[in-house]
Amino acid sequence: MRLLMLHCDYFRYECVRKTPVSEEVNEERRRGHVEGSVLVVLICSEKRDAENPSEIAKKASEAILDIVRQVKASDVVLHPFAHLSDELAPPDVAKAVIDEVERMLTSKLGNRVLKTPFGWRDTFELRVKGHPISKVSRKIILGQGMLP
Repeated sequence: MRLLMLHCDYFRYECVRKTPVSEEVNEERRRGHVEGSVLVVLICSEKRDAENPSEIAKKASEAILDIVRQVKASDVVLHPFAHLSDELAPPDVAKAVIDEVERMLTSKLGNRVLKTPFGWRDTFELRVKGHPISKVSRKIILGQGMLP
């Protein structure tokens, strides 16, 4: 799994076109925004995540919560972003892992977590802060923990 975490002032998105792997969402979920101290997590599940999806989701959640605490983010956005790897997990595995990360984060943070719809072509806008840990990447591999 790969994570690119950006501490932002705001995040806005709009789903513009379905793909063959798009999840079904109502009109209300096809656009959204979060303002304030937002940790935007571009999240990408890789082929090897299928070996143990639950453990990968747990490690990803821990990595995200660590950065949330450090930057004191009030909200988290999980934005599926396949462009972080060229070894993607199958869509059903990727969606399941990302949904599990959302569930784990929600159990800790409550309604402060927003997951954008999986598989859609979309537009998004954000403004990244400029402090030393406002841009953090993590690579999570089973048996190796987290790598910068």
